Amino acid sequence: MRTETARPLATLMLRAVAVLIAGLVVLLGARDVLAAGVTVSAEDVSVASGGAVGLTLSGHSEQAIGAFGIDILFDEALVTPHSCQTAIAICNTGAQPGLLRLNSVSLLGFSGDITFATIIFEAIGPAGSTALIDVDVTAISDTVGADMMEQVSVTDGSVMIDGLAPPTPPGDANCDSTISAADSLAVISDLAGASEAACFGIADVNCDGKVNAADALTILRSIGGLSLDLPAGCTAID
Repeated sequence: MRTETARPLATLMLRAVAVLIAGLVVLLGARDVLAAGVTVSAEDVSVASGGAVGLTLSGHSEQAIGAFGIDILFDEALVTPHSCQTAIAICNTGAQPGLLRLNSVSLLGFSGDITFATIIFEAIGPAGSTALIDVDVTAISDTVGADMMEQVSVTDGSVMIDGLAPPTPPGDANCDSTISAADSLAVISDLAGASEAACFGIADVNCDGKVNAADALTILRSIGGLSLDLPAGCTAID
């Protein structure tokens, strides 16, 4: 009887060990997923002095991110943020001198390949200088509030100022050094709050002290070769 009892007991023990091993395999697999972590990376971009360039902050996470805070530090003597385009966060371009701040919260979370923001920097430093873009993840958690800071890997970026920008003509609302219908669209989009024009301030082509739909129309008329009724002293659109 002792031998017959021992056999099923041994079988149960073997089954228990198998379950334990399977559980460890699952835990190790979960640990490997977590080890993959969260990446947050800024680009290395170049721009001529006096020009504007978009720098994208992107990343990846297999686990859904429910909330994050990211500080972007930069040398304000070399670059200045003109605007910040993001679909998932609140972006404060003037949090402090030399500091741009992103904050976000979501019940559903963000996972996979993530674009945190695209920042339009204006290069105000001299040609040959490089502005380091220091990325600091200040807080990050999953959709139930569990901290994910230990999983974060950060790559900083830079803005290399490599020459002098060509003169920006009046009406060049998107800062690409040419006048086209895209500038008129950039003005309208900015006025509607859909997106920010990189050089919105120089779109006052009718010289009335403000940028509005009339300027967008004037840009289009200029492109079409139509007559322009500009006040004396107002620089014509080329």
